[in-house]
Amino acid sequence: MMKVLITGGTGFIGSHLTEFLLDEGFEVLALVRDQNNLKWLKGLNIQLLKGDLLSIPSLPTDIDYVFHAAGLTKSYKISSYYTVNQQGTASLLKALCSQNIIPKRVIYLSSIAASGPSAAGKATKESDPACPITPYGKSKLMGEFEALKFKAVFPIVILRVAAAFGPRDRDFLTYFNLIKSGLLGSLGRKERLYSLCYIKDLIKALYLCTQKDVESGEIFNIAHHHPCSWDDIGRAAGKAMGKKLIKVNVPLPLVYSAALFSDLMTKISHKPAAMNRHKFKEMRQEGWIADTKKAEEELSFCAQYPLEEAIQETIEWYINNNWL
Repeated sequence: MMKVLITGGTGFIGSHLTEFLLDEGFEVLALVRDQNNLKWLKGLNIQLLKGDLLSIPSLPTDIDYVFHAAGLTKSYKISSYYTVNQQGTASLLKALCSQNIIPKRVIYLSSIAASGPSAAGKATKESDPACPITPYGKSKLMGEFEALKFKAVFPIVILRVAAAFGPRDRDFLTYFNLIKSGLLGSLGRKERLYSLCYIKDLIKALYLCTQKDVESGEIFNIAHHHPCSWDDIGRAAGKAMGKKLIKVNVPLPLVYSAALFSDLMTKISHKPAAMNRHKFKEMRQEGWIADTKKAEEELSFCAQYPLEEAIQETIEWYINNNWL
């Protein structure tokens, strides 16, 4: 039985990955800070290891694969992004080395935020110069650099994932609540295209990293091959909820003002918010389109879930779990 270590197992992506690997017959070890707050891992047949990225506990020496899915996506302190996403990645890999653990592969879950936005509707390739524009994106890129320092020690694969969504995700929930009210909010009047990744497709990509023989240090964009606009997402959500939508164009200055106010509230409460000036900076770009040809050719990855089907499943889960 193959043994895997997962960081970030209690999160949206990590919990889905844990369930999938258990179903595939893997033995799963999860690095967990608080064993009294297991969230989606509660009741699963896994081995819990108490610790975090900066305090890695003693690990079994026979770990076959490491999935590094832990990461910080929101914070009221910019330095925290680098502490977790850069220093945490370095700490994990140094711990593997110091404990003489040589996995068959280490899979680092990065983000297309590390490569930066696409320009003029042209999809961004892995070989393009990385130009992250937010602290989150820059910290994920630095995490990639830390991982690549070890590519001669053990096989490293980096997945730059597009905006992921699905059951258990809260990032899209605010927008879906807007759709539930019957409003199709559009940012400005210019259409912007985005690559998305449904959680089931992402988990398949992560699994393929254990099955395919790829060179250490390779980076792959993981996303659906057809980009979409926020209008496309909103209409699919409206259809799933049986809503007739009224389109509302929200001026960019108004969104920016809301982002600044949200930043102010965050400084007072010390609680990160979904909207801030960094998120606004991402939203106002021409697009975030990832070229997926390399993943298709070398990982045999091709997203299977059309947008409407993925949104339908997500909305149904939200409704059934009283999130929406």
